[in-house]
Amino acid sequence: MATVRNLRPDETDAVADLTARVFSGPDEYPGMFELIRSAYANCPFIPTDLCWVAEAGGRIVAKWQLLDFEMRIAGTPIRMGGIQAVAAEPDENHKGYAKEVALAALPQIRELDFDLVLGFAQRGAFYRRLGAVVVAADYQIELDASGVPPLGEDPFRPWNEDDDLPFIIDAYNQSNADSTGPLIRNEALWPWLVRRPTSIHVCNDGYIGVSLFDDRLEIREVAGHGPHFYDAAIRKIAALAREADLKPICGGVAPDHPLIRMATPYGIRVHSTYTRKSGCIGLALAPVRLIGRLTNTLSARLQASRYHDVHLDLGLRAPDEEARLLVNPQGQQGRKVDIDLPAGALLQLAMGHVSASSLLVAHPEACTQPLSTELLGLLDAAFPVGHPFMWHTDRY
Repeated sequence: MATVRNLRPDETDAVADLTARVFSGPDEYPGMFELIRSAYANCPFIPTDLCWVAEAGGRIVAKWQLLDFEMRIAGTPIRMGGIQAVAAEPDENHKGYAKEVALAALPQIRELDFDLVLGFAQRGAFYRRLGAVVVAADYQIELDASGVPPLGEDPFRPWNEDDDLPFIIDAYNQSNADSTGPLIRNEALWPWLVRRPTSIHVCNDGYIGVSLFDDRLEIREVAGHGPHFYDAAIRKIAALAREADLKPICGGVAPDHPLIRMATPYGIRVHSTYTRKSGCIGLALAPVRLIGRLTNTLSARLQASRYHDVHLDLGLRAPDEEARLLVNPQGQQGRKVDIDLPAGALLQLAMGHVSASSLLVAHPEACTQPLSTELLGLLDAAFPVGHPFMWHTDRY
């Protein structure tokens, strides 16, 4: 049996070594080791008190590091623990140390006011055994640069990091202000985004960030305002591809992003992949508390719907949590609803990955009231299905 505790500051080199050995190839080890070692020394988002280790036989045999981020859910700033990695010594695998670490850490993380932890996994089996669920689809776009008209007057210029970084951070945060999924950025975070675009171009209304490869141009992020900006943005992206003698344009962009709407006349293809076991996965720590933080947004949604005159007395229950929320209190017609769902389902509901009606049809015992069309419509208005999405630049 191992002893589970927080990482000590003098042990960061040991954890950097373990992580690099487990997750890097032979040629990648030096770079990954130095990156993690430097991050522990200089990055404010990877504190040692959010790293838990298992110690056995006088050495660290497993570790789990979380990153201290702020993200948006339905536009609301939410503190989120970013899953960096669970790693165990290869000769200590299959002894349950990683699970031991996670189970010891999760109650502590919740008490630190984190409502969820979020990560990206190709398989995710370890986290699913802990109760994690998929909370966002994977989106990929394809566009042929030769089919996009040229820019008339080019408003863009290459960015200057020293001068333009505050502008692009502000444009990014404003552009994603009502979204679910993006991190909330500041200048301290920018150097630690390991998937940053290699080419950034700015104009008065926003910016584009792309990376060029031998066979394609990849969109990493686009932020700005107004249809004229997004029309210029897609034309500029295509121009950059043609200048590099490339036709394929690809990238992860959500289907409801304004860039997609402006690119529709040019034959863009959007692939949406909804998985059950991999991709963007979340582990709910306090989903009822999380939904409580969204009460103002839920009220605004009802006010903008055909249920604008309904005030919803919503009772939510999950393992170890329950609360009553008053949604749209100025509505004249009262409706009381009680819902008891698994923690993962409530997290999916909060993030808009699945609709309220689909969850309640899948869990008919979760609602004490009859599932009428009117009731499901009311709950879908408060919890509409959407396109939660994190730009690849934000991913860790």
